[in-house]
Order: sequence, then structure tokens, then C-alpha cells
Amino acid sequence: MKLAKLDTGAFRPLVPSVSVSMISDFLHEAGWVLADEREGLAEYWLSPDAVADGTEDDAYLLPLNDGMRDYGRRLAELLAGLADYFGDDASQLLQRISTADWDTLLFRVSPVGPGESVPLAEAASILAVGSEMLRLSALYTDNPERTRWGSRRSANVADYLRDGVRLGHTRQGSFVFPVMSRTGPWQGSRPPFGRRVMMNLAAALDRVHRWTGPGAHEREGMSPFETAIAKSLRPLARAGDLSLQLTFQWAANPPAPADIRNSSLAFDVSAVRALDRRTQQATEALPRSTQDDLLAPERTALRSPLTTTRRHPEQELTGEVIAIGVDDRNAARGENPYFIVLRVGESDYVMAVNHDEYDYALRARTDGRRVTARGEVSIHEGGRTIQGSLVRDQTPSLTRRP
Repeated sequence: MKLAKLDTGAFRPLVPSVSVSMISDFLHEAGWVLADEREGLAEYWLSPDAVADGTEDDAYLLPLNDGMRDYGRRLAELLAGLADYFGDDASQLLQRISTADWDTLLFRVSPVGPGESVPLAEAASILAVGSEMLRLSALYTDNPERTRWGSRRSANVADYLRDGVRLGHTRQGSFVFPVMSRTGPWQGSRPPFGRRVMMNLAAALDRVHRWTGPGAHEREGMSPFETAIAKSLRPLARAGDLSLQLTFQWAANPPAPADIRNSSLAFDVSAVRALDRRTQQATEALPRSTQDDLLAPERTALRSPLTTTRRHPEQELTGEVIAIGVDDRNAARGENPYFIVLRVGESDYVMAVNHDEYDYALRARTDGRRVTARGEVSIHEGGRTIQGSLVRDQTPSLTRRP
């Protein structure tokens, strides 16, 4: 079995920072092959090169029992060997292992004015904002029809928030808080749940960031999810002179769609206060019963059956994509899991779309372009839906206000 021929001293400090499951998952995701396993004692892994060459004597030993007398030495030898294989130093290897299948939302804080520190209370509020954003997005991803954001959650959401969210290592010489979301295993042809959580959050934050611009149109759509994300930033309105940048970094596995946002979104205190005013105005403009639904803790409620449905023959509707996401319940019925919400005049229409249409709508939304849908329209007590398809490259641009 392969032993590292490197000095393991630099890698011993990493031993408490990595778990056996992290390393095992990392090797699997990196294309390594589990050649042998001794239950509870060790795993033996072959690199892709060794598999191609058929050199099974070059297996890397991963110790499993931290009660073994030489566990720390064995693990340090493995880490040194992996660093040699990947050409990393100790810190680079730790970064590689800890983020192999984790998407990351970086909260970069820039103090404004004199001083080289951030008040502890404000740093804590930033971490609380990150945690709340992922909670909201997980709830929304699990049920895109949700309008209340209380403590009730499915087992899928509870498992994700317990095991799939972590705080990463801060970056040296800066105030950066990496909030990490595990992508998770593929579910058929759909992206993993954790990746969909981050995609939905990225799309919502991009939309929310537009509201901070001068002259943002008062009629620009605010979906309940986007409004909740905007409200999650409220603790920063009480902060001092801080500027916050949010940046998404996407794990290599699975590959991220090319059109999801990668650039930084900046929120200073004045922008957050402007958002707070906008969300309050949007809530006050709703009917009283809807306000109660948005503000009250979630509770179990029985939906009344739909008593009337009016169907209209095929027509074309052009409007603005105000929401986009993935609904697992559609997949369970054998339907496309992707959907968009199209605002046409004063009305919103929900439409199931395929993967290509999802990408097209996502690009249009990012670019501020309207989209056109063609299909049969149904109007019922639960809302309005379109059954059809998107019309490509025949859509007018959405005029943005300066």
C-alpha cells in the first residue's frame, strides 16, 4: 500500500479539521476508486491514474478508527500523499477537500472609516443573515408555493439544514465569512437539492439587488420568496458603517449552469434600509388577509377545493419573469420539475418549463428581458396557469429605468 514519502509535519495540524467522511466523499467525487475496505478500520483508494495503469499496489490508506494508536500519523501520511498528488500545500489541500462538493456564499465585510476590526455584534448578525437566507431558500425549494416562513419544515429541509450547511474557513487578512451548502447526490436527472437551494437563492438575491438601484420601478414584481430574502437583510440596517459584498462560488460537481450569477452583489447600510422600506410598502399594499399570511408563523391549514376552473384557448402572453425555481412535487407526478412565474399586466401565471426553457427564462430575467409564452390558460381559485411552451427570440426587451 502506498505511503507518502513527504514530510508529514505540515499536515498533522490538519487532522482535527478533516473527518473521515469528508475525505471519503472527496475521493469519491474526485473520481477515485475504493479498491478495498476493512470495516471500521480502513479504506484503500486508487487514484484515476492508478486505475488507468492497473497499478493496484499504489492504493492510498484512509484510517477509519480514530481510536487507533497511530491514527493521526496514518491520516497525516494520507494527507501528505494527496497533497503530493494534487500539487497542493497544506492549506490548499484543506480548501480542496472541504469545498469539493460544496457551493459557497461569501460574505465579505468592508469596514468604512478608520479601524481594522468589525464589531462582534455586527459580525454575528452577518452570520445570522447567511443562516436565515439558506433556511428561506431551502423552504422555498421544497415548496415554491409557500408564502409563510415559520418553523414548520419537511424532513428533507431539516436534514439539509442540519447536515448540509457549514461555516467555512475565513480567508486570511480579510473579513470574509464563507457559508457553505453541500450540493448533495444527484436525484435522477435533476440537480441535487443543495444546488437548487443555492440557485434559487442566487436568482432571488440578484432580483433583490436590483431593488436597491436608484429609480427602481415601483411596480417591479416582488414574489413572497424574494420579499422574505430582502427582509432577511434587516439586521444589517442596524449595523454601523459597513459595506457587504455577496459572492457565489460554485462547486465543480455538479457543474453549475453558465448563466447563474458569479459576480459580487454589494449592499451597504443605505441600500439595506431602502430595501426595508420597499418591503414594508409592498406588504402594506397587500390585502389584510395576505399580510397576515406573510407575517404570521406557519400553521397547518386545509385548502378549500377548487370549485371553478375557466380554460381559455391557446394564446400568447408576454411579460416579466418574476420567479423561477424547481418543484419536486411536479417530478413526483412525472412532470417537468422546473417552473417560472410570468407577470403579465396585473396578473401572475405559473408555467411548468423544461430544462432548456428554464435556462432561457433565467437568462432573460438576468438581462431584464420579457419572455413570451404560448399555450392554454387556466384560471381558478388557486391562481392562473399556462400549459404550453416559451417562444424563443421573439420577445421585446424590458425597458429599465435608470
